[in-house]
Amino acid sequence: MQKINKRISPNHISELSECEIFVFGSNIDGQHMGGAARYAYDNFGAEWGNGVGPQGQCYAIPTMHGPLSEIKPYVDDFIEYARQHPMNRFLLTRIGCGIAGFKDEQMAPLFLEAFKLPNVSFPVEWFIQLIDYNPLQDREDEKAPPVINMKVLQRLCGEHAYTIGAGFHWTEPDVLIRYVIDDNKFGYKSMGNFFFFDDCLYVWDYDDVWAPDHNADVVDAIFFDECKGRGYAHRVLFAGVKTPYKDSKGESIFTGDVCHIKFHGTEYDFSLSTLGSEDNLEYFRYAFVLDNHCIYPEECESITRVGTVLYMLNPDDSGDLVEEKGCEFMDIYGQNPDSIEQRLEMAKFTPSFYRKYWEYAALKVLEIKYDWRYYPGFPKPDEK
Repeated sequence: MQKINKRISPNHISELSECEIFVFGSNIDGQHMGGAARYAYDNFGAEWGNGVGPQGQCYAIPTMHGPLSEIKPYVDDFIEYARQHPMNRFLLTRIGCGIAGFKDEQMAPLFLEAFKLPNVSFPVEWFIQLIDYNPLQDREDEKAPPVINMKVLQRLCGEHAYTIGAGFHWTEPDVLIRYVIDDNKFGYKSMGNFFFFDDCLYVWDYDDVWAPDHNADVVDAIFFDECKGRGYAHRVLFAGVKTPYKDSKGESIFTGDVCHIKFHGTEYDFSLSTLGSEDNLEYFRYAFVLDNHCIYPEECESITRVGTVLYMLNPDDSGDLVEEKGCEFMDIYGQNPDSIEQRLEMAKFTPSFYRKYWEYAALKVLEIKYDWRYYPGFPKPDEK
């Protein structure tokens, strides 16, 4: 499946998806006699006698009544409207460059601020001109939060729903998550290539192998039909997020990792998760959380990844498995019948859907290896 460049309007717009708006040049009296205005009237619900603003599945910008200085206020109104409707994609035509008699190099700069909005698409002639202005470099990139758990990811995905649905290239915030593909198979996705529906994680893939698993109902519920050409959205299990920390071998540490740590001369095996919430950033930290206290990674003399908490999984699991399975591993609630030695053995065979300890013991006897550090075929996390 081929990606679509959604920052460039098609040369000929013959149909619109539910989220798309046809933006055309009009006369101020709404006499849609010819050109794009007539096409909008015949096909997309433009209203006769209405020459300004939203109508049907269109937006009219008057260009026939005066010089550029008199057109600009209407352009500014459009830009504000597009900003206030982030889940619509506005397809600009070469407004003012037909009967109105203006040139592309005169009209395109009026839309410079619109170029900063991800949901406005431009005629290719304008796009080439505006990219030379490089206004996106003036935008202050959003930095990733210093601490990330599933709740933070859900918030970020909600705030950037349009960008995720449209499939635009993502630079900031720099976030890498890990998820369960199958038994002995972790995958990794950067921000913009995953989203949440309630407490379920979905990732985008273009490989047709995922076509049977595509959940169109979920996509429509979140993005409407914004995701035309976006790929296949299929449900997976959340398995952690890359943290700023590296272990003694130089490997990036993810939440959900089981780590052998040395702390004040004593050695332990703990799982890494988060402590606190965004409601109190001072105490929102990555930590090895125990039942009545915690150890922060920066306090450790050494850390070595030895596995993950993603064992004894159920295909129907949902929610923050890193927190849930981490509590089970640490036996925070005193309800885990398996010894720490057994839990450590299972941590090496992850991700895994076996439900009994003896099945993991059998894997050890058979000398079967699980490469939980990364899934072959994906880049290693440190190479992302």
